[in-house]
Amino acid sequence: MNSFNQTVVFVMLTVLLLASPAWSQSAKGKVFNPDMSANFLGLFQRGTALTDDRTEVPHNGFSLQEAELQFTSDVDAYFKAVALLGIAQEAGTTEYGIDPEEVYLETISLPNVAIKAGQFKMAVGKHNLLHSHAYPFLDAPLIHQELLGDEGLTETGVSAAVLFPFSWFSELTLQALSLSNENLFASPSSSQTGSLAHLKNLWDLTENLTLELGLSGVTGKNHFDKTSTVLAGDLTFKWRPAEGGKYQAFIWSSEFLDGNRKGLTDEVTGDPAEHLGGMATWIQYQFAARWWIQARYEELGLPHPASIPSEKKQSALIGFYPSEFSGFRFQYDHLKTQGVADDDHTFSLQYNISIGAHPAHAY
Repeated sequence: MNSFNQTVVFVMLTVLLLASPAWSQSAKGKVFNPDMSANFLGLFQRGTALTDDRTEVPHNGFSLQEAELQFTSDVDAYFKAVALLGIAQEAGTTEYGIDPEEVYLETISLPNVAIKAGQFKMAVGKHNLLHSHAYPFLDAPLIHQELLGDEGLTETGVSAAVLFPFSWFSELTLQALSLSNENLFASPSSSQTGSLAHLKNLWDLTENLTLELGLSGVTGKNHFDKTSTVLAGDLTFKWRPAEGGKYQAFIWSSEFLDGNRKGLTDEVTGDPAEHLGGMATWIQYQFAARWWIQARYEELGLPHPASIPSEKKQSALIGFYPSEFSGFRFQYDHLKTQGVADDDHTFSLQYNISIGAHPAHAY
């Protein structure tokens, strides 16, 4: 049994032990047990640009897209602890690896302030805060994948979120972070830290309609000993009627990212590849208790250097959700890349299952 399998077996046995009645009784009740949940995503894909090689991620055919194990609990009256482990296929092999996605401690008793320390998803934009099973679509927007990487911007650091005493929801988040992200920073020095600021405002326009506006920026030294920065803006409208909201809802969300990775050049030509921006806008309509339809438009390259071709992508999705713990989604993607004659077409079918104490998603 290899080291990965041993790790998985250990984690699973730990989950079963903690969840067993015998353990709960010996621990004198659930108060000593963390809330536990597991989420897994199964995927079938067929795409003109995808390979039949199982060692590539993604590939044609069936695959386990990702699995997540989450443990969360109040430590005491002052702190909450979260540990979330992700299991996914490692590129170049058929083996799966297990990594800590988020492991952090957060205050729960300070008025109007929340302080967090550990490894967590950074508050740059709106989409970066989501885990894979909570993505609006099966994949992250193109600009997020290019600037922040497949796993997004997840770093070790500290965070302070302050809630302003306004008549609407207004929150300012300030974060100090390590600079390990390979796409954006890859700083060789562990003593260097980056900084991030995120302002979120939420207004109730009517009884049924809300507006959310977010502005954020992150900066830090990269491995060229220069500065990488990302500026982001997001805008979201959510409509759900006070009566009959179980059967109808509408969301329109847009996000723009502008990144400047100073010193970055094309590995082949040596041409500058520093400044890159992009946007994604999508709509989601719930037309029945368990059914959603969605559409998304994306552009990568607003602006873009000559060494990085622009891309335009359209996606359509239909989702069936028997409950909040299960979902099935079918997605079609059409991708046009600058300088490439043939467009890419991809069909994907995903199931999304959650078990255990499923935590609430961020608004």
